[in-house]
Formats: sequence, structure tokens, C-alpha cells
Amino acid sequence: SGGRRTAGLAERLLVQWMSQRGAEAEALLIPNESSSRNTWSKISVKPSEDGASDPQASSSVQTKEISERLHFLDWLRLLMVLGVVYAHIAVSGLEGGGGFGQTFLIDDVTLFYYQPYRDFIVAGKYAGADHGPAPYSNRWICIIRQWCLPLLFWVSGAAISCSYRGGCPRGIDRLAVFTMIGMAFNAGLWFSSPQNKYCQVSHMETPECFGKGLLFDFSICGQGGWWFAILFQMWYTIVLGILMLMNWPMFGVTQGSLRPLWLVLQFFINILTYGFFIIASGDVCPDHGTVLVELGVLEALFQLLVASNSPGAGRLAWPERLPYRLLHYLLAGVALVQFGAIRYADEFLHIGPAYIAYMCIGFGRFFHLGFLMTFARRGPSGDRAQPLMSSCWPVMLVLFTFVSPSTNWELAGMLTYPFFRSARDRCVYIAGAFVVTFCLERLSRTVYCRPLPDVLANTSLFLYLFHPVMITVLLQVGCRDVVSVWIGSFLISVLLMCMQVHLCSRTPREAERAGLRAALMAKPEALGQQISSSASDSESESDVEEGDGPAQPDGGPKRAAAVAE
Repeated sequence: SGGRRTAGLAERLLVQWMSQRGAEAEALLIPNESSSRNTWSKISVKPSEDGASDPQASSSVQTKEISERLHFLDWLRLLMVLGVVYAHIAVSGLEGGGGFGQTFLIDDVTLFYYQPYRDFIVAGKYAGADHGPAPYSNRWICIIRQWCLPLLFWVSGAAISCSYRGGCPRGIDRLAVFTMIGMAFNAGLWFSSPQNKYCQVSHMETPECFGKGLLFDFSICGQGGWWFAILFQMWYTIVLGILMLMNWPMFGVTQGSLRPLWLVLQFFINILTYGFFIIASGDVCPDHGTVLVELGVLEALFQLLVASNSPGAGRLAWPERLPYRLLHYLLAGVALVQFGAIRYADEFLHIGPAYIAYMCIGFGRFFHLGFLMTFARRGPSGDRAQPLMSSCWPVMLVLFTFVSPSTNWELAGMLTYPFFRSARDRCVYIAGAFVVTFCLERLSRTVYCRPLPDVLANTSLFLYLFHPVMITVLLQVGCRDVVSVWIGSFLISVLLMCMQVHLCSRTPREAERAGLRAALMAKPEALGQQISSSASDSESESDVEEGDGPAQPDGGPKRAAAVAE
């Protein structure tokens, strides 16, 4: 009798504590020692309708296994942000030190050590001179540009898949706040500069720029005018927020909260968005009708494949006899044709509606694949995407040979992503981004990834928001080498985040959660003693009123410790 009352009190204390912190009784995450090291368990408390625990239930504290924490997503996000920052530094106006502002750049630096080549190319202009080593920018940006931003959007889609529970995706409000903060600081940089497109860091000593700015005599991103200088890196968060709002029908169908018929609405949302930008492009797009028809057919095929992935697909369900990974390959194939084969323009000379359509369609497909591929690994039946091509992984050597980019730098439109004149060149280039994405995703399923330290996780967000400020300050104090500015920006961000972690203490709620989590994980006996002591007075009063005599101390703490454990 006394033991049952102690256990019931312990359960009610847990129910009360957790129900006060959320409508659904917020979850405590504790490691599941019986499973893999990267798997987490979720403890959820479900009280009965009258507010107390159901004594007939086997346990009012139910343990339910959920998807593992995908630490590799945090690492990829940090690395892709570093790649974006490097590219922004390289095009900030530096003429030396590894910067590039040309339309093309041939990686022929090592050939200048050969006299015949110097005589042939420059007619002896550099004869006998040491041309120096090849800059890192040429190698870095020519390789990472192929998959940096596509992979960043893929990571964003995968992250939404991990937390999606139906309805409109969460986090759009925070994304809007981050966007406004980043744009506010970009605006401050622009209005404290000479507000002149010509005034880059290499021209800051000229009469047009010197002394014309409030704080700085140059701008690192003013080549496109005031609107581009203010928007700059925050275009990514804006596009990401739009994709989250546009694609909630696809999320709901994949998750099972919506019927597949909702994909018809998804189809029309996407087609109307594509059509608006294509028609608004004017003469830049050579054939509006053909492009819209091709987009419509490919969009319908993509949504049909998504429908086969939904729980309520019925007859459209993906055949069980076919490998589930093949569905992902078909989705990537449709995305490849839609991104690379369609002739959105002959060439892009500036940012306009046609280029926005090209970028949103292509990056949006990586975003969709990130959601779909990650959702396949967190279902109740486990990972459905078993190895297919990776089961004969040596073939990837040949595949990488065909899809690897050239080390020669060609702008091909805009820095964000190239648009080569030949559709075959575009498809091969984009196929390389898909190959890298699929390889990393498969590797994450088989190789353990250590958690990203909290300092570095905060650094990725801070660096993305404020790297224009840090780049400007470092250039102002005299840094002129791309790698030095890049490393300096990263180290400054890490230092500031270390200070933030050290100075900012936990909130009372976080401290309380951390204390109970530690008690559950490390000292269940101590928590049992605390529960038992809290329950002793209640038991004594109850026993006196009922005339049962004093409560028996035997087993009370042990039972309470068992409940806490």
C-alpha cells in the first residue's frame, strides 16, 4: 500500500513537472544505451483525462524511440557556410592575394615556369620572373562551387524532415528574425561606405572613394547597387523561408497527415511560381511556351514520384519488389533535367527573373530531396533506403571522373551558380553535385559522426549573419590576402561564441531540465530518496486518517528509485 502510493506520487510529480512546460508535456532526451550510440529515446508522459496517471496502464511513462540525431548535418552546414564566406571574400574586390573578379581564370600559373610558354603567351613580358604559386581561390571555388549551395539547401530540407510533425513547418518566425538582423547590418555597412559601385577595396585610395564614406571608403558587395548590398548573403534565408511555406503540402503528404490529392495543389503552387518568373523575364528567356511545358511535365512527374512515397498512396505506392533507393535516383534524375537541361536563357549577364527561376527550381529540388531522403530513414520500419549503387561502390571512381568540374574558373553568369551555354555541360556539372550529395548521405548511414561542439554550431550561424562586417573590418585594418581574411573571420566568430557560452548562464528552466535529466541519467537512487522523503509525510497523514498506522519504510526508497530510473 505504501509502496504503491510512493510510486503513484513519483509519477504524479513527473507528470506535473512536465505538463507545466508544454501542452504535450515536453520530452526529456536521454541516451538509449541498448541501441547505437547515435540513437536517442524520447520519454513522453501521457496522463489520463482526469489529470492523474492511469493505474490500469502498464506504465504512464512510455519510452518511444525516435530518429537519431544526425550530427553530420551540423558539420555539413558549418563547412558549407565556410565555403560561402570564402567565395564572398574572393570577390570582395581584392586584385591580389588570391581574389578573383574576372569572367574567367585559367589555372596556368605553373606553366609560367617554362620559357616557351611564357614567350608564347605574353611575348616575353614575364620572362625570367617568378610568377609565384597558384592561388587557393582558383582551386577552392572551382571545386566547391559545384556542390556548396546545393548541399546547403539539401541540409536545410533534411533538418526540416527531422523535426516535421505536420502542418506548416516550424521555425519560419526565427528565420525571419535572422534575416532582418543580417540585412540591418548589411545596410549599416552600405550607408557607412561611399555608396558607389566603383568603390571596392582596390579603389579605396582613388579620389572617387577616399574620404567619401562615413566609416569605410569601400564596400565589399556594392557592385550590384544598394539593394544587392543590403540583401547580399541573406537571399538564402529568404528563399529558404519561401520554400518552407510553398512546400507544406508535399511535407504533409510525405509525413502522412495529408492525402496524396494535396500534391495537386503543390503542383499548381510550383507551376504558378515558375510561370511568373519565366514570363517576367521578357526576352532573356528565348521560348516561354516551351520552357513552361517542359517544366510542367517534369513537375508532374516529380509529384507523381512523391505520391508513391506517401503512406496513403494506395495503387500509386512504390512497388515493394523494387529497391526504395531507386525512387531517390529517379527523383534526382527528374531534378537534374529540370535544373540543367531546360533552356532558361542563352546566357545570364545580370540577376533577373529568369535567373531567379533557374536558381529556385534547382536549389528547391535539392531542398526537396533533403526532406525525402532523410524522411526515409526515420520511419517506424527503420531505414527503407537500403544500399543500391553503394553496394558496388568502386564504380564511383568512374562516375567521379565524368562529373568532376574543371579547375579552370569560369563565372558563367553569376557567382552563386553557373549557367553554362551547353545543356550537356550544365547537366554534367549539376550531376556532380547530386553524386557528392548521395555519397555523403550514404556515408552518414554507415559511419558514426561525432556531435558538433556547441561553440562551432553557434559559430556557423554567427559567421553567416555577420561575416560581411568582419570582412570589412579586416580589410579596413590592412588584410589583403583572401585566406588570411577567411581564417581571421572564422577565428573571430569562434572567439566571440566562446565568450558567449562562458558569459551567458542557463535560464532557470534550462537548469531545471538539466538537473532532472542528470538525476535520471546518473543518480536515480538519489532522486528516489528525494521522492520518498517528499512522499513520507503524505503517506503518514493518509495512514493516520485511515487508521492504518505508520507507513512501512521498507522498500519505499527502492520503489521510488525504480520509478525514477
